Amino acid sequence: MLLGIDIGTTGVRAAVVDHEGRIVADVSEPCPASMPEAGHAEIDAERWWVIVGQLTTRLARLPQLAHLAPGPGLGQPALLGAIEAIGVTGQAPTAVLVDDHGRPTGPALLWLDVRAADEARALDVALGPGGAEAIGGNRMHAYWLGPKLSWIRRHAPARLDRARWVLQSHAFVVHRLTGEAVCDRSTAMLCAPLFDARAQSWSAEGAAAAGVDPRILPPVVRAHDVVGAVTRDAARATGLREGTPVVAGGGDFAASALGAGVLEEGEACLMLGTAGNLLLPRREPVFDPRLINSHHVGSDRWLSLGGTLCGAALEWFRGACAPDVPWDTLEREAGAVAVGAEGLTVLPYFQGERTPIWDEQARAVFFGATLRHGRGHLYRAVLDGIAASFRHCLAVAAESGLRCTEVVATNGAGRSPLLRQALTDALEVPLTWVGDGGGTVLGAAILAGMGIGVWPDGAIARRARDRATHVARHAPDPQASAAFRALLDRRVDLYEALRGRF
Repeated sequence: MLLGIDIGTTGVRAAVVDHEGRIVADVSEPCPASMPEAGHAEIDAERWWVIVGQLTTRLARLPQLAHLAPGPGLGQPALLGAIEAIGVTGQAPTAVLVDDHGRPTGPALLWLDVRAADEARALDVALGPGGAEAIGGNRMHAYWLGPKLSWIRRHAPARLDRARWVLQSHAFVVHRLTGEAVCDRSTAMLCAPLFDARAQSWSAEGAAAAGVDPRILPPVVRAHDVVGAVTRDAARATGLREGTPVVAGGGDFAASALGAGVLEEGEACLMLGTAGNLLLPRREPVFDPRLINSHHVGSDRWLSLGGTLCGAALEWFRGACAPDVPWDTLEREAGAVAVGAEGLTVLPYFQGERTPIWDEQARAVFFGATLRHGRGHLYRAVLDGIAASFRHCLAVAAESGLRCTEVVATNGAGRSPLLRQALTDALEVPLTWVGDGGGTVLGAAILAGMGIGVWPDGAIARRARDRATHVARHAPDPQASAAFRALLDRRVDLYEALRGRF
Protein backbone atom coordinates (compact mmCIF):
# COMPACT_ATOMS: atom_id res chain seq x y z
CA MET A 1 0.00 0.00 0.00
CA LEU A 2 1.17 3.53 -0.85
CA LEU A 3 0.15 6.81 0.77
CA GLY A 4 -0.41 9.93 -1.32
CA ILE A 5 -0.81 13.35 0.28
CA ASP A 6 -1.71 16.54 -1.58
CA ILE A 7 -1.37 20.05 -0.16
CA GLY A 8 -3.93 21.99 -2.18
CA THR A 9 -4.81 25.67 -2.33
CA THR A 10 -8.00 25.25 -0.31
CA GLY A 11 -7.52 21.89 1.43
CA VAL A 12 -5.37 18.87 2.17
CA ARG A 13 -6.12 15.36 0.91
CA ALA A 14 -4.66 11.93 1.72
CA ALA A 15 -5.35 8.56 0.10
CA VAL A 16 -4.15 4.99 0.39
CA VAL A 17 -3.53 3.31 -2.99
CA ASP A 18 -2.97 -0.39 -3.66
CA HIS A 19 -0.57 -1.97 -6.14
CA GLU A 20 -3.26 -1.96 -8.86
CA GLY A 21 -3.55 1.81 -8.68
CA ARG A 22 -6.90 1.66 -6.88
CA ILE A 23 -7.74 4.16 -4.15
CA VAL A 24 -8.59 2.11 -1.08
CA ALA A 25 -9.28 5.01 1.28
CA ASP A 26 -9.54 8.75 0.73
CA VAL A 27 -9.93 11.61 3.24
CA SER A 28 -9.64 15.39 3.03
CA GLU A 29 -9.92 18.51 5.12
CA PRO A 30 -10.50 22.15 4.11
CA CYS A 31 -7.59 24.53 4.64
CA PRO A 32 -8.33 27.83 2.88
CA ALA A 33 -5.76 30.57 2.54
CA SER A 34 -6.05 34.05 3.98
CA MET A 35 -6.42 37.01 1.59
CA PRO A 36 -5.87 40.05 3.82
CA GLU A 37 -5.49 42.45 0.90
CA ALA A 38 -6.19 42.47 -2.82
CA GLY A 39 -3.56 40.33 -4.55
CA HIS A 40 -2.40 38.67 -1.31
CA ALA A 41 -2.81 34.95 -0.56
CA GLU A 42 -0.98 33.47 2.43
CA ILE A 43 -1.23 30.75 5.05
CA ASP A 44 0.47 29.49 8.19
CA ALA A 45 2.25 26.37 6.90
CA GLU A 46 1.93 24.76 10.34
CA ARG A 47 -1.75 24.21 9.54
CA TRP A 48 -0.76 21.83 6.75
CA TRP A 49 1.24 19.68 9.14
CA VAL A 50 -1.53 19.64 11.76
CA ILE A 51 -4.07 18.55 9.12
CA VAL A 52 -1.76 15.83 7.78
CA GLY A 53 -1.72 14.34 11.29
CA GLN A 54 -5.50 14.58 11.49
CA LEU A 55 -5.93 12.86 8.12
CA THR A 56 -3.59 9.99 8.87
CA THR A 57 -5.45 9.45 12.15
CA ARG A 58 -8.74 9.31 10.24
CA LEU A 59 -7.27 6.89 7.71
CA ALA A 60 -6.09 4.61 10.51
CA ARG A 61 -9.64 4.36 11.83
CA LEU A 62 -11.37 3.58 8.54
CA PRO A 63 -12.89 0.08 8.49
CA GLN A 64 -11.66 -0.65 4.95
CA LEU A 65 -8.08 -0.55 6.29
CA ALA A 66 -8.74 -2.84 9.26
CA HIS A 67 -7.34 -5.89 7.46
CA LEU A 68 -3.99 -4.10 7.10
CA ALA A 69 -3.38 -3.77 10.85
CA PRO A 70 0.00 -5.18 11.88
CA GLY A 71 -0.78 -4.62 15.57
CA PRO A 72 -1.14 -1.79 18.07
CA GLY A 73 1.39 0.98 18.37
CA LEU A 74 1.97 4.68 18.97
CA GLY A 75 -1.10 4.93 21.15
CA GLN A 76 -3.62 4.39 18.33
CA PRO A 77 -4.59 1.63 15.90
CA ALA A 78 -1.44 1.07 13.82
CA LEU A 79 -3.31 0.38 10.59
CA LEU A 80 -0.91 2.68 8.74
CA GLY A 81 1.97 0.32 9.49
CA ALA A 82 1.28 -1.39 6.16
CA ILE A 83 2.13 1.78 4.21
CA GLU A 84 5.25 0.99 2.16
CA ALA A 85 6.12 4.49 0.99
CA ILE A 86 4.77 8.04 1.01
CA GLY A 87 4.53 10.67 -1.71
CA VAL A 88 3.54 14.29 -1.15
CA THR A 89 2.50 16.81 -3.80
CA GLY A 90 1.34 20.39 -3.49
CA GLN A 91 0.52 23.76 -4.94
CA ALA A 92 3.44 25.77 -6.28
CA PRO A 93 5.25 28.09 -6.43
CA THR A 94 4.86 28.78 -2.73
CA ALA A 95 7.39 30.59 -0.55
CA VAL A 96 7.69 28.62 2.70
CA LEU A 97 10.66 29.88 4.72
CA VAL A 98 11.73 27.72 7.67
CA ASP A 99 14.42 28.16 10.32
CA ASP A 100 17.01 25.67 11.58
CA HIS A 101 14.29 23.81 13.48
CA GLY A 102 11.92 23.60 10.51
CA ARG A 103 9.58 26.27 11.90
CA PRO A 104 8.12 28.84 9.48
CA THR A 105 9.66 32.30 9.84
CA GLY A 106 6.42 33.90 8.64
CA PRO A 107 3.32 33.22 6.55
CA ALA A 108 3.78 31.19 3.37
CA LEU A 109 3.06 33.15 0.20
CA LEU A 110 0.97 30.98 -2.14
CA TRP A 111 1.17 30.74 -5.92
CA LEU A 112 -2.04 32.81 -5.98
CA ASP A 113 -0.24 35.75 -4.33
CA VAL A 114 0.66 38.50 -6.81
CA ARG A 115 1.74 41.24 -4.38
CA ALA A 116 5.27 41.16 -5.83
CA ALA A 117 4.43 42.89 -9.13
CA ASP A 118 6.90 45.72 -8.50
CA GLU A 119 9.61 43.23 -7.57
CA ALA A 120 8.97 41.25 -10.75
CA ARG A 121 9.44 44.37 -12.85
CA ALA A 122 12.60 45.26 -10.93
CA LEU A 123 14.03 41.79 -11.55
CA ASP A 124 13.30 42.15 -15.25
CA VAL A 125 15.27 45.40 -15.31
CA ALA A 126 18.12 44.01 -13.19
CA LEU A 127 18.60 40.97 -15.42
CA GLY A 128 18.42 42.97 -18.64
CA PRO A 129 16.33 42.43 -21.78
CA GLY A 130 15.46 38.76 -22.07
CA GLY A 131 17.71 37.90 -19.12
CA ALA A 132 15.01 36.41 -16.89
CA GLU A 133 13.71 34.22 -19.71
CA ALA A 134 17.24 33.15 -20.63
CA ILE A 135 17.77 31.85 -17.09
CA GLY A 136 14.38 30.47 -16.07
CA GLY A 137 12.72 29.78 -19.41
CA ASN A 138 9.71 31.78 -18.20
CA ARG A 139 8.52 35.37 -18.47
CA MET A 140 9.01 37.36 -15.27
CA HIS A 141 5.83 37.82 -13.23
CA ALA A 142 4.72 38.08 -9.60
CA TYR A 143 3.59 34.45 -9.81
CA TRP A 144 7.14 33.05 -9.63
CA LEU A 145 9.11 32.35 -6.46
CA GLY A 146 11.90 34.86 -7.15
CA PRO A 147 9.72 37.99 -6.97
CA LYS A 148 7.95 36.64 -3.88
CA LEU A 149 11.27 36.29 -2.08
CA SER A 150 12.32 39.74 -3.31
CA TRP A 151 9.12 41.13 -1.77
CA ILE A 152 9.97 39.46 1.54
CA ARG A 153 13.53 40.82 1.34
CA ARG A 154 12.13 44.32 0.87
CA HIS A 155 9.20 44.26 3.32
CA ALA A 156 10.05 41.59 5.93
CA PRO A 157 13.80 40.94 5.67
CA ALA A 158 14.01 39.22 9.06
CA ARG A 159 12.05 36.30 7.63
CA LEU A 160 14.74 35.70 5.02
CA ASP A 161 17.59 36.36 7.42
CA ARG A 162 16.30 33.67 9.80
CA ALA A 163 15.59 31.15 7.03
CA ARG A 164 17.60 27.96 6.70
CA TRP A 165 15.56 26.72 3.74
CA VAL A 166 13.00 27.96 1.28
CA LEU A 167 10.56 25.13 0.58
CA GLN A 168 7.49 24.43 -1.50
CA SER A 169 4.21 23.35 0.13
CA HIS A 170 4.81 19.63 -0.36
CA ALA A 171 8.51 19.94 0.48
CA PHE A 172 7.55 21.49 3.82
CA VAL A 173 5.57 18.35 4.69
CA VAL A 174 8.40 16.12 3.41
CA HIS A 175 10.78 18.08 5.65
CA ARG A 176 8.49 17.50 8.63
CA LEU A 177 8.24 13.79 7.84
CA THR A 178 11.95 13.17 7.25
CA GLY A 179 14.00 16.16 8.38
CA GLU A 180 15.33 16.48 4.80
CA ALA A 181 15.04 19.60 2.63
CA VAL A 182 14.67 19.02 -1.13
CA CYS A 183 13.12 20.49 -4.25
CA ASP A 184 12.00 18.55 -7.33
CA ARG A 185 12.40 19.73 -10.90
CA SER A 186 8.70 20.42 -11.55
CA THR A 187 8.59 23.04 -8.79
CA ALA A 188 12.17 24.26 -9.22
CA MET A 189 11.11 25.39 -12.70
CA LEU A 190 8.58 27.67 -11.02
CA CYS A 191 11.27 29.38 -8.95
CA ALA A 192 12.24 31.82 -11.72
CA PRO A 193 14.71 33.42 -11.95
CA LEU A 194 16.43 31.38 -9.23
CA PHE A 195 16.57 28.18 -11.30
CA ASP A 196 18.41 27.71 -14.58
CA ALA A 197 15.91 25.88 -16.79
CA ARG A 198 18.48 24.65 -19.28
CA ALA A 199 21.16 23.55 -16.83
CA GLN A 200 18.53 22.24 -14.39
CA SER A 201 20.38 23.73 -11.43
CA TRP A 202 20.16 26.82 -9.24
CA SER A 203 21.30 30.07 -10.82
CA ALA A 204 23.76 32.21 -8.85
CA GLU A 205 22.92 35.19 -11.09
CA GLY A 206 19.19 34.85 -10.53
CA ALA A 207 19.56 34.41 -6.78
CA ALA A 208 21.79 37.48 -6.52
CA ALA A 209 19.30 39.60 -8.48
CA ALA A 210 16.48 38.50 -6.17
CA GLY A 211 18.50 39.10 -3.00
CA VAL A 212 18.42 35.42 -2.04
CA ASP A 213 21.27 33.59 -0.33
CA PRO A 214 21.78 30.48 -2.53
CA ARG A 215 22.54 28.44 0.59
CA ILE A 216 18.81 28.39 1.46
CA LEU A 217 17.95 26.73 -1.88
CA PRO A 218 17.60 22.98 -1.27
CA PRO A 219 19.11 20.17 -3.37
CA VAL A 220 17.18 19.43 -6.58
CA VAL A 221 16.18 15.78 -7.08
CA ARG A 222 13.71 13.73 -9.09
CA ALA A 223 10.15 13.66 -7.79
CA HIS A 224 10.22 9.88 -7.30
CA ASP A 225 13.59 9.78 -5.54
CA VAL A 226 13.47 8.45 -1.98
CA VAL A 227 14.89 11.31 0.09
CA GLY A 228 14.42 10.03 3.63
CA ALA A 229 12.21 8.11 6.02
CA VAL A 230 9.57 8.95 8.60
CA THR A 231 11.34 10.04 11.78
CA ARG A 232 10.35 9.05 15.30
CA ASP A 233 8.86 12.50 15.98
CA ALA A 234 6.88 12.41 12.72
CA ALA A 235 5.66 8.91 13.53
CA ARG A 236 4.35 10.13 16.88
CA ALA A 237 2.59 13.07 15.19
CA THR A 238 0.99 11.06 12.39
CA GLY A 239 0.72 7.41 13.42
CA LEU A 240 2.83 6.45 10.41
CA ARG A 241 5.45 3.76 10.86
CA GLU A 242 8.88 5.09 11.73
CA GLY A 243 11.29 4.37 8.88
CA THR A 244 8.65 4.44 6.11
CA PRO A 245 10.37 5.71 2.90
CA VAL A 246 9.33 9.15 1.65
CA VAL A 247 9.92 10.41 -1.90
CA ALA A 248 10.58 14.03 -2.85
CA GLY A 249 7.16 14.53 -4.47
CA GLY A 250 6.35 17.38 -6.81
CA GLY A 251 3.98 20.07 -8.00
CA ASP A 252 0.29 19.28 -7.89
CA PHE A 253 -0.09 20.26 -11.54
CA ALA A 254 2.42 17.68 -12.77
CA ALA A 255 1.17 15.03 -10.32
CA SER A 256 -2.35 15.59 -11.64
CA ALA A 257 -1.17 14.78 -15.16
CA LEU A 258 0.69 11.72 -13.88
CA GLY A 259 -2.38 10.53 -11.96
CA ALA A 260 -4.47 10.97 -15.12
CA GLY A 261 -2.02 8.84 -17.12
CA VAL A 262 -1.07 11.80 -19.33
CA LEU A 263 2.60 11.19 -20.11
CA GLU A 264 3.18 11.61 -23.83
CA GLU A 265 3.15 14.42 -26.34
CA GLY A 266 -0.26 14.75 -28.00
CA GLU A 267 -2.11 14.02 -24.77
CA ALA A 268 -3.35 16.68 -22.37
CA CYS A 269 -4.65 16.89 -18.84
CA LEU A 270 -7.06 19.50 -17.58
CA MET A 271 -6.55 19.97 -13.85
CA LEU A 272 -9.78 21.58 -12.70
CA GLY A 273 -9.15 22.61 -9.12
CA THR A 274 -9.01 26.05 -7.49
CA ALA A 275 -6.73 26.85 -10.38
CA GLY A 276 -7.24 25.41 -13.81
CA ASN A 277 -4.22 24.05 -15.65
CA LEU A 278 -4.01 22.70 -19.17
CA LEU A 279 -0.99 20.37 -19.04
CA LEU A 280 0.71 19.40 -22.28
CA PRO A 281 3.68 16.97 -22.17
CA ARG A 282 6.60 17.60 -24.51
CA ARG A 283 9.45 15.31 -25.56
CA GLU A 284 11.89 18.22 -25.74
CA PRO A 285 12.00 21.50 -23.80
CA VAL A 286 10.33 24.39 -25.63
CA PHE A 287 10.31 27.56 -23.55
CA ASP A 288 7.42 29.66 -24.86
CA PRO A 289 7.25 32.69 -22.53
CA ARG A 290 3.49 33.03 -23.04
CA LEU A 291 3.00 29.71 -21.23
CA ILE A 292 4.29 28.17 -18.00
CA ASN A 293 7.29 25.98 -18.79
CA SER A 294 8.09 23.19 -16.37
CA HIS A 295 9.12 19.55 -16.04
CA HIS A 296 6.94 16.47 -15.60
CA VAL A 297 7.15 14.17 -12.57
CA GLY A 298 7.91 10.46 -12.75
CA SER A 299 8.95 11.00 -16.36
CA ASP A 300 11.68 12.55 -18.49
CA ARG A 301 9.07 14.63 -20.30
CA TRP A 302 8.69 18.39 -20.08
CA LEU A 303 5.42 20.27 -19.58
CA SER A 304 3.83 23.30 -21.17
CA LEU A 305 1.03 24.72 -19.04
CA GLY A 306 -1.83 27.09 -19.59
CA GLY A 307 -3.09 28.37 -16.25
CA THR A 308 -6.22 30.29 -15.24
CA LEU A 309 -8.59 30.36 -12.29
CA CYS A 310 -11.25 27.66 -12.40
CA GLY A 311 -12.88 26.41 -9.20
CA ALA A 312 -12.07 29.69 -7.44
CA ALA A 313 -14.03 31.62 -10.09
CA LEU A 314 -17.01 29.28 -9.76
CA GLU A 315 -16.97 29.53 -5.97
CA TRP A 316 -16.74 33.32 -6.20
CA PHE A 317 -19.78 33.47 -8.46
CA ARG A 318 -21.84 31.24 -6.23
CA GLY A 319 -20.88 33.12 -3.08
CA ALA A 320 -21.42 36.57 -4.58
CA CYS A 321 -24.42 35.97 -6.84
CA ALA A 322 -26.14 32.75 -5.76
CA PRO A 323 -25.51 32.00 -2.06
CA ASP A 324 -27.21 28.82 -0.89
CA VAL A 325 -28.30 27.98 -4.45
CA PRO A 326 -27.52 24.33 -5.27
CA TRP A 327 -24.95 23.74 -7.98
CA ASP A 328 -27.50 21.65 -9.88
CA THR A 329 -29.81 24.65 -10.08
CA LEU A 330 -27.04 26.84 -11.50
CA GLU A 331 -26.16 24.11 -13.99
CA ARG A 332 -29.77 23.85 -15.12
CA GLU A 333 -30.17 27.61 -15.54
CA ALA A 334 -26.89 28.02 -17.42
CA GLY A 335 -27.60 24.92 -19.52
CA ALA A 336 -30.61 26.70 -20.99
CA VAL A 337 -28.30 29.40 -22.38
CA ALA A 338 -26.21 28.90 -25.52
CA VAL A 339 -22.46 29.42 -25.76
CA GLY A 340 -21.78 33.14 -25.78
CA ALA A 341 -24.48 33.91 -23.21
CA GLU A 342 -26.36 36.07 -25.72
CA GLY A 343 -23.59 38.63 -25.98
CA LEU A 344 -22.46 38.63 -22.33
CA THR A 345 -18.66 38.28 -22.24
CA VAL A 346 -16.55 37.64 -19.15
CA LEU A 347 -12.87 38.34 -18.61
CA PRO A 348 -12.31 35.88 -15.73
CA TYR A 349 -9.31 37.72 -14.28
CA PHE A 350 -10.35 37.65 -10.61
CA GLN A 351 -6.72 37.53 -9.37
CA GLY A 352 -4.96 38.97 -12.37
CA GLU A 353 -4.10 36.43 -15.05
CA ARG A 354 -1.22 34.17 -15.86
CA THR A 355 -1.12 32.60 -19.31
CA PRO A 356 -0.95 33.83 -21.96
CA ILE A 357 -1.29 37.54 -21.06
CA TRP A 358 0.78 37.58 -17.80
CA ASP A 359 -0.98 40.62 -16.37
CA GLU A 360 -1.26 40.71 -12.58
CA GLN A 361 -3.17 44.02 -12.83
CA ALA A 362 -5.98 42.55 -14.96
CA ARG A 363 -9.37 42.28 -13.28
CA ALA A 364 -12.59 40.41 -13.94
CA VAL A 365 -15.11 42.10 -16.22
CA PHE A 366 -18.70 41.27 -17.17
CA PHE A 367 -19.31 43.07 -20.45
CA GLY A 368 -22.47 43.49 -22.50
CA ALA A 369 -25.14 42.90 -19.82
CA THR A 370 -28.73 43.90 -20.62
CA LEU A 371 -32.04 43.65 -18.81
CA ARG A 372 -32.57 40.35 -20.62
CA HIS A 373 -29.61 38.68 -18.92
CA GLY A 374 -30.34 36.71 -15.76
CA ARG A 375 -28.42 34.52 -13.35
CA GLY A 376 -28.20 31.66 -15.85
CA HIS A 377 -26.56 33.97 -18.41
CA LEU A 378 -24.08 35.21 -15.83
CA TYR A 379 -23.06 31.71 -14.78
CA ARG A 380 -22.91 30.54 -18.39
CA ALA A 381 -20.63 33.46 -19.18
CA VAL A 382 -18.25 32.50 -16.34
CA LEU A 383 -18.07 28.91 -17.62
CA ASP A 384 -17.49 30.17 -21.15
CA GLY A 385 -14.80 32.53 -19.86
CA ILE A 386 -12.86 29.68 -18.24
CA ALA A 387 -13.17 27.50 -21.33
CA ALA A 388 -12.11 30.34 -23.63
CA SER A 389 -8.99 30.88 -21.49
CA PHE A 390 -7.92 27.30 -22.11
CA ARG A 391 -8.67 27.66 -25.82
CA HIS A 392 -6.38 30.69 -25.90
CA CYS A 393 -3.58 28.72 -24.23
CA LEU A 394 -3.96 25.73 -26.57
CA ALA A 395 -3.82 28.07 -29.56
CA VAL A 396 -0.53 29.49 -28.26
CA ALA A 397 0.90 25.99 -27.74
CA ALA A 398 -0.12 25.03 -31.27
CA GLU A 399 1.99 27.85 -32.68
CA SER A 400 5.11 25.98 -31.53
CA GLY A 401 3.91 22.78 -33.18
CA LEU A 402 2.32 21.13 -30.14
CA ARG A 403 -0.84 19.26 -31.04
CA CYS A 404 -3.49 17.83 -28.72
CA THR A 405 -5.66 14.89 -29.74
CA GLU A 406 -7.28 13.97 -26.41
CA VAL A 407 -7.86 15.55 -23.02
CA VAL A 408 -8.35 13.89 -19.62
CA ALA A 409 -10.02 16.09 -16.99
CA THR A 410 -9.39 15.66 -13.27
CA ASN A 411 -10.28 17.26 -9.92
CA GLY A 412 -13.41 18.67 -8.38
CA ALA A 413 -14.60 21.32 -10.83
CA GLY A 414 -14.82 18.54 -13.43
CA ARG A 415 -17.99 17.36 -11.71
CA SER A 416 -19.84 19.99 -13.76
CA PRO A 417 -21.11 18.36 -16.99
CA LEU A 418 -21.75 21.81 -18.42
CA LEU A 419 -18.17 22.93 -17.80
CA ARG A 420 -16.81 19.71 -19.28
CA GLN A 421 -18.85 20.19 -22.46
CA ALA A 422 -17.80 23.83 -22.69
CA LEU A 423 -14.16 22.74 -22.40
CA THR A 424 -14.38 20.10 -25.13
CA ASP A 425 -16.24 22.55 -27.38
CA ALA A 426 -13.65 25.27 -26.77
CA LEU A 427 -10.63 22.97 -27.25
CA GLU A 428 -12.24 21.09 -30.16
CA VAL A 429 -10.91 17.72 -28.97
CA PRO A 430 -12.61 14.78 -27.21
CA LEU A 431 -12.57 14.99 -23.40
CA THR A 432 -12.74 12.19 -20.84
CA TRP A 433 -13.53 12.75 -17.18
CA VAL A 434 -12.92 9.92 -14.72
CA GLY A 435 -15.17 10.62 -11.75
CA ASP A 436 -13.53 8.00 -9.57
CA GLY A 437 -10.01 8.84 -10.70
CA GLY A 438 -7.41 9.83 -8.15
CA GLY A 439 -6.01 12.90 -9.86
CA THR A 440 -3.27 14.63 -7.91
CA VAL A 441 -3.32 12.36 -4.87
CA LEU A 442 -3.01 9.29 -7.09
CA GLY A 443 -0.03 10.93 -8.75
CA ALA A 444 1.56 11.38 -5.32
CA ALA A 445 1.06 7.69 -4.51
CA ILE A 446 2.44 6.64 -7.91
CA LEU A 447 5.61 8.62 -7.23
CA ALA A 448 5.93 6.78 -3.90
CA GLY A 449 5.48 3.44 -5.65
CA MET A 450 8.04 4.29 -8.31
CA GLY A 451 10.48 5.33 -5.61
CA ILE A 452 10.53 1.87 -4.00
CA GLY A 453 10.21 -0.10 -7.24
CA VAL A 454 6.54 -1.10 -7.11
CA TRP A 455 6.12 0.35 -10.62
CA PRO A 456 8.83 1.16 -13.18
CA ASP A 457 6.93 4.18 -14.51
CA GLY A 458 3.58 5.96 -14.40
CA ALA A 459 1.76 3.61 -16.80
CA ILE A 460 -0.25 2.20 -13.87
CA ALA A 461 -2.36 5.38 -14.01
CA ARG A 462 -3.49 4.53 -17.54
CA ARG A 463 -4.50 1.04 -16.42
CA ALA A 464 -6.42 2.50 -13.49
CA ARG A 465 -8.15 4.95 -15.84
CA ASP A 466 -9.14 2.17 -18.24
CA ARG A 467 -10.59 0.22 -15.32
CA ALA A 468 -12.65 3.10 -13.94
CA THR A 469 -16.43 2.74 -13.85
CA HIS A 470 -17.50 6.37 -13.40
CA VAL A 471 -16.40 7.81 -16.75
CA ALA A 472 -17.93 10.60 -18.84
CA ARG A 473 -16.89 11.19 -22.42
CA HIS A 474 -17.57 14.38 -24.34
CA ALA A 475 -17.20 15.19 -28.03
CA PRO A 476 -17.01 18.73 -29.40
CA ASP A 477 -20.10 20.19 -31.03
CA PRO A 478 -19.06 22.00 -34.26
CA GLN A 479 -21.62 24.79 -33.81
CA ALA A 480 -20.52 25.45 -30.22
CA SER A 481 -16.84 25.32 -31.25
CA ALA A 482 -17.50 28.01 -33.86
CA ALA A 483 -19.15 30.12 -31.17
CA PHE A 484 -16.05 29.75 -28.96
CA ARG A 485 -13.81 30.87 -31.81
CA ALA A 486 -15.86 34.06 -32.11
CA LEU A 487 -16.00 34.46 -28.32
CA LEU A 488 -12.23 34.32 -27.99
CA ASP A 489 -11.81 36.95 -30.70
CA ARG A 490 -14.23 39.25 -28.85
CA ARG A 491 -12.45 38.62 -25.57
CA VAL A 492 -9.00 39.40 -26.94
CA ASP A 493 -10.33 42.67 -28.35
CA LEU A 494 -12.03 43.52 -25.05
CA TYR A 495 -8.89 42.89 -23.01
CA GLU A 496 -6.78 45.02 -25.34
CA ALA A 497 -9.32 47.85 -25.06
CA LEU A 498 -9.30 47.69 -21.25
CA ARG A 499 -5.66 46.84 -20.55
CA GLY A 500 -4.65 50.44 -19.93
CA ARG A 501 -7.57 50.94 -17.52
CA PHE A 502 -6.72 48.16 -15.04
